[in-house]
Amino acid sequence: MKKLIKDYTSWMSDNKNFYDHLKNHDSVLFHRFQPVFDVLYYLYEEYKENDSEFNDDIEKIFQVGLEYINMQFFTCKIYLHKVFSNDFHIFLAYEQVINYILFLEDLEYELVEKTIKFDKNEFDKLAEYLDSIIEKKAEIPANLNLYVDSQIHKLIDEKNYHFKGIIDIFVEIGETLGIDFDEDTDYIVGKEV
Repeated sequence: MKKLIKDYTSWMSDNKNFYDHLKNHDSVLFHRFQPVFDVLYYLYEEYKENDSEFNDDIEKIFQVGLEYINMQFFTCKIYLHKVFSNDFHIFLAYEQVINYILFLEDLEYELVEKTIKFDKNEFDKLAEYLDSIIEKKAEIPANLNLYVDSQIHKLIDEKNYHFKGIIDIFVEIGETLGIDFDEDTDYIVGKEV
């Protein structure tokens, strides 16, 4: 468990500023990441001094959360650096589209994991369409949310399918731990790093 705590403090020192920028701008992406971020921070605070109390379930939550948020941040930072030349405000102008791309990644993982039938070619076309908006820095259609929702419903064969992603799971974990996601929390990690 000590390795996970060390990995977390290293990740936090690399990503805290990015997260704070999202938070300070009340970004859609901040609200997306907050449940995972807050649960990880809670577990870090709870177990950093005494990891012997860490059981397999807590370790799995911590590991999955850290891997998940690391990959999501990595995707965001690629767009920020490569497409938007580190201009955070232009990046934020496209955060809605980036959020849909991250959602599609989550959804595809879940569909494959649960062997739910879906039209992979059309799914990829939707992802490419969203990516092209960002790559071209094109105008974002006013009805993008309706378009994405309708396309997703067309792609999935099961009509009664209800998507429950990692974010939803971490909201439930946070509620179980008594975390209030609306509360303003200051995160200080890695003083010892």
